[in-house]
Amino acid sequence: MRVRLAGALLGSLLAAAFLLPGLLAGSVPARGDLPDFFWPMKAHTMERWRAGSPPLWNPLSGCGEPWLAQLQSGVFYPGDAVFLLPWPFAPSAAITAHLVIAAAGMASWLAALGRSRLAALSGAAVYAGGGVFLSLVPVFNNFETAAWLPWVFLGAWRAARGEGLAMLASSSALAFLAGEPALAAGGSLAASAVALASRAPARPAASARRGALRVAGGLLLAAGLTAATAIPFVVNLRESGRLTGATRAEALERAVGGSDLADLLCPPPPGLTRTGAAGRGSYLVTLALGPLPVLLALLGAAAGGDRRMTLTLLLLALLGLLLSLGARGGLAPLLWSAGPLRGTRFPARWFAFPHLVIAFFAAAGVDVLRDDATAPRRGVLLSALGLSAAGLLGILLLDPLRLHGDGAVRAALALGAAAAGLALLRWRPSREIAFLLILAGPLVWFSSDALASAPAAGLIRTPAIVSGVTAPAPGRVFVAAHDARLLSRWLAGGGPGFSPETVRRGHDALAGYGNLRFGIATAGTASPIDSPRRARLLGAALAGGSPGALFALADVRQIVTPFPTSIPGAAPVASASGVRRYELPATVGRVFLPREAREADDDAVFEALRRPGFAAEEVAWVASSPVPLPPRRSPQAFFLARFVRDEPERAELSVSASEPGLAVLTRSFDRGWQAHLDGVPVPTLRADLAFLGVLVPAGDHRLELDYRPPGYRTGLALSGASLLLLAALVLAGTSPARRGP
Repeated sequence: MRVRLAGALLGSLLAAAFLLPGLLAGSVPARGDLPDFFWPMKAHTMERWRAGSPPLWNPLSGCGEPWLAQLQSGVFYPGDAVFLLPWPFAPSAAITAHLVIAAAGMASWLAALGRSRLAALSGAAVYAGGGVFLSLVPVFNNFETAAWLPWVFLGAWRAARGEGLAMLASSSALAFLAGEPALAAGGSLAASAVALASRAPARPAASARRGALRVAGGLLLAAGLTAATAIPFVVNLRESGRLTGATRAEALERAVGGSDLADLLCPPPPGLTRTGAAGRGSYLVTLALGPLPVLLALLGAAAGGDRRMTLTLLLLALLGLLLSLGARGGLAPLLWSAGPLRGTRFPARWFAFPHLVIAFFAAAGVDVLRDDATAPRRGVLLSALGLSAAGLLGILLLDPLRLHGDGAVRAALALGAAAAGLALLRWRPSREIAFLLILAGPLVWFSSDALASAPAAGLIRTPAIVSGVTAPAPGRVFVAAHDARLLSRWLAGGGPGFSPETVRRGHDALAGYGNLRFGIATAGTASPIDSPRRARLLGAALAGGSPGALFALADVRQIVTPFPTSIPGAAPVASASGVRRYELPATVGRVFLPREAREADDDAVFEALRRPGFAAEEVAWVASSPVPLPPRRSPQAFFLARFVRDEPERAELSVSASEPGLAVLTRSFDRGWQAHLDGVPVPTLRADLAFLGVLVPAGDHRLELDYRPPGYRTGLALSGASLLLLAALVLAGTSPARRGP
């Protein structure tokens, strides 16, 4: 317990070193997807929770989209509760919390394996302060999941030895709920393999078969704990086409490059990480560690110990390295073709496993050097240090960009820290605090650029271009910056690479989920799991259709774009900071009753949508209907609809129709929507590729709509039962398996 608390304290100190300067300057970490994707997403989720119910549906993006089923939104992830704090403290608190989780978990795992306190804390410093872990912050769901990996390894180790399932189940579940399922699943499988491969202690009841059953039981319980989120997520993945639609190129792009690998010994200057260069994949800001952690890891791995565990960890590091190299590693293309990596992107994230293994063996290396009986001779240390210096020199000669800025100073500091750290451990082993400072201090400097910040006030202000269309203005906004290619062109105007100026430009163009902060409804979405049918509907404009007619169907009244538009009827109304806003003449509104409804397959509907003269109020195209569609309405027919209640997961309308027809609500169709007409269940239909339709008879009626993600109720029941079982295991203090025969 003392080591765990010391690890938590170490994580807090690392967080203070990384974040306090920016916080005092009024800035917030803003690299990658943080400013316009994760920060508004997490804040929106917590604001919805503050209103008193779980946010299952997001009505503000993508004409409405599943929210719980996005997974990255972290609806049921308790670690995101810190986003209830006011801006700008919430992001820093979230990063701090996960640095503490990572450092405490790594220290606890290493201590459980018999490492000394200094070794356990050293491994924690390397893992939580290293460049790979910090580089996952800009893709925040990866960072949150990676923070739980040491706990997953500790939980698997304990379960394999009969010490209970609770830690493995809870940590694996939290890693998944944090939002990166591939990393969570890979971590759980890797932790299980390492735990079962390691040498069991002298315990009569411990056996390979029972250990495997206990580990499997822990993972099964974790699956039950996550079911309320996992089942809707899997359904959403399948129905969105993400698993089959992601291309091989997407699965292999932005992999770790040769220059990234050089960071392990020679941390690059910020200029190299912010603007990119040959051999850099750009998904991970840096792999920076420096010679000292690498040398310690080499010594720890060479020392042996539990040979089966050592070989398993080295195999894990090798597999993670090959995956992270993308096409150059050979393994990622093979697994993509075989199927396991279908739907995944950015293989660089798999370097989290080599990073964890380096931290593990660095801790072992600390104990090797502190043990006089087995410590290498002085000549071995000097030789290792000489090889490190030669490696640094070679890297600098091959990659001269590293000498720019403070690159040469970083290289000198890295080598000096290695010499001082090795000397202190070998000849003055009692100086624990001094050694931790020598180990962790340079890491803070080497890795901190992953947390580069921008002024917090600029990210919370309403962009001038939409100051007049904030909620509750009717209709939606079409944001051109949702298109990645257009956004890249716009950001390039702020200079190459990352800078506060590029952050400002993205904010001003309402990129990502920036609309959520201001209650602005948009037709597009930043979600990586977009509705393919809604995207196809709007894409019909690029295939020859009328943009004005299609925008009218999607209830788009405003266009926000950094570039001029030639859409007929679009009237320019404002311009600010290089961004333009246009108004469109008319829309169909939130609900309308077309004159006729026809049934057709999606290809036929797409052809109709892009046909010249398409008018949404003339014909609505229905994918399929369990009952006959009503006849064409007469020219004298009328339809009135009034929203009595319009909430994210519930709507109530009062409708009056002189003749039966199909009421089309311009919100995205989803199987989770359930309709009741005058209290009687009625089917929901998919109209015009992507929208929600309900058949309405003549007369006055009350139409009610409720949203529950497909599989949510079943998942909620499974999660509730699993949570009760977990509580019982924790209260009992042991698992049934441990009591054994």
